[in-house]
Amino acid sequence: MLKYLTNAISRAIGFTKTESRGTLVLIFVIFISFLLMNWGISRYKNTVPLATDTTALQWMDEVQASIEIKKEKESKFDKTVYLPVKKEYPKKKATKTFKRSTLSDEGEKENEVAKIEIKDLNTATAEELQLVRGIGPAYSERIVKYRNLLGGYADTTQLKEVYGLEPETINELTKHFQIQSEVNAIEINSDSLKVLAKHPYISYDLARIILNYRQQHGDFKAPIELRKIKAIDERTFLRLKPYLK
Repeated sequence: MLKYLTNAISRAIGFTKTESRGTLVLIFVIFISFLLMNWGISRYKNTVPLATDTTALQWMDEVQASIEIKKEKESKFDKTVYLPVKKEYPKKKATKTFKRSTLSDEGEKENEVAKIEIKDLNTATAEELQLVRGIGPAYSERIVKYRNLLGGYADTTQLKEVYGLEPETINELTKHFQIQSEVNAIEINSDSLKVLAKHPYISYDLARIILNYRQQHGDFKAPIELRKIKAIDERTFLRLKPYLK
């Protein structure tokens, strides 16, 4: 039988007789190893029983129960037992102290009011304006320069037209300075084009229109006649009105 298998392998594969015998021995060894491995596995299964599904589920239930018991104990633990006890002390009533006003205090207040002397905004110097809080040399010069261009302030609201003056500074300024003198009026029937155009409320073009109208229709008999000029709207007329004779 062995000789027959050796010849068959030699004819089929082309091995020599020695190689064919070696191949048969290798196949035999592999076959025996396979049988031994199957025999060992079956024996191991018989000696070591596997855990059933019921046992695994029972073990998981026991673990879950132990976790729930631990959580329940932790939730019942009261941490406030170990905190220091707070002592409550009675609150003290706040005592208010009142200072009685004396005659001397009232006299000082009257003197302070008397010290605030109201001056004329149209005659104040730049140095006097600088005494007001918030007004320095630059602001005081702007206020005086704009006043000269206008011919005097007709109303304290015109201070808003001074570049850079804040409302708080204007409020502080009007506590010490008010309008106490008349403004210098515009000679609408005699001033030249150059003089009229210098006024902040009259542009060069508007000054030329006024002169042309005056040459065509004669002198203005009343300030309201300026409203006949279409280039002068209501706002411009109201701003110019205090400076018209």
